[in-house]
Amino acid sequence: MKIETRRDVRWRRNDSFRSLNRFAGGADAGCKRGCCGGFTLVELLVVIAIVGVLLGLLLPAVQAARETVRKTTCVSHMRQIGLAIHSYLDVNGVFPPTKTTYVASNGQRRDRHNVLTILLPFVEESAAYSAVDWTATWSAAVNREATEKRIPVFLCPTAPGDRDFGTKKYYPTDYASCYLIRRGVRNKLGLRERSEWTSVLLPDFSNSSEFSRRAPVYPSAVVDGLSSSFLFFEASGRPFKFLRGGRRGDPNETPREPLLNSDWADPGSGFVMDADVVAEDGRFFNNANNNEIFSLHPGGANFLYADGSARFHPDTIDAETFAALFTCAASDVVPAGL
Repeated sequence: MKIETRRDVRWRRNDSFRSLNRFAGGADAGCKRGCCGGFTLVELLVVIAIVGVLLGLLLPAVQAARETVRKTTCVSHMRQIGLAIHSYLDVNGVFPPTKTTYVASNGQRRDRHNVLTILLPFVEESAAYSAVDWTATWSAAVNREATEKRIPVFLCPTAPGDRDFGTKKYYPTDYASCYLIRRGVRNKLGLRERSEWTSVLLPDFSNSSEFSRRAPVYPSAVVDGLSSSFLFFEASGRPFKFLRGGRRGDPNETPREPLLNSDWADPGSGFVMDADVVAEDGRFFNNANNNEIFSLHPGGANFLYADGSARFHPDTIDAETFAALFTCAASDVVPAGL
């Protein structure tokens, strides 16, 4: 066993002191570098750039997620309208007319009420329905209590919320009937001839030679099948004017804002497809929202089918396929997978 001398003890003690000094010095140096030092300008700019890139990546994803929710809600609203139409069908045995009409004192036939007014009791708006005077037109003073009301199920959440125009209040709908493809559209698109060009819902009267069918429409008349025939369409954004891509149009350019036939109770909110709807590149919906099939959802629109389902179709859909889905009694065969 080695016996430490006084010199050995002194050397061991000095080594311990040197180790403590080195440790203390290193800690102080680290503190001075880490705690007391700040970011350099270059480091700050790098951090800002990284945050900017992350935000640039995140915001479009958030916006896309929000639009997905809005589009899903829009589909839900269309399905509720479809359920209301089928509830009417269960009660009456026929599909409702797109609008009711009457013969004026001058012998001309005039519009009176819209199909959405007829559906009020089936979308939990029985009070408004009970307040309607069916012998007067929709815009008559006696009907204002019933018709001057915003009804959420008639609105697409992607469209603007408040659509009042100046002092004029609007009670719009983003969903409408479209009941005829006119000859001008058929010629522009080069569609093959069919026995008829009407959709499921029809006005209660028409003296046009282009109507080979008449209301009332029984389910048995939809020979192409309820799951292969359009029933209701998006017609979003009215009375504001929108153009392709969801951009606002010039309010002073014809047609001027506010667009006509924008209220849900207005029988004129339903429309037919005229030649003007076909753009130079051949697209026939989502070009403008002036009484046309139009959606503010990017790339296409939601469509309600006669079986009550709702589906999204791109605005680049093949014209013949669209016509086959639009008509309900032309013996069309719809491609599988739509």
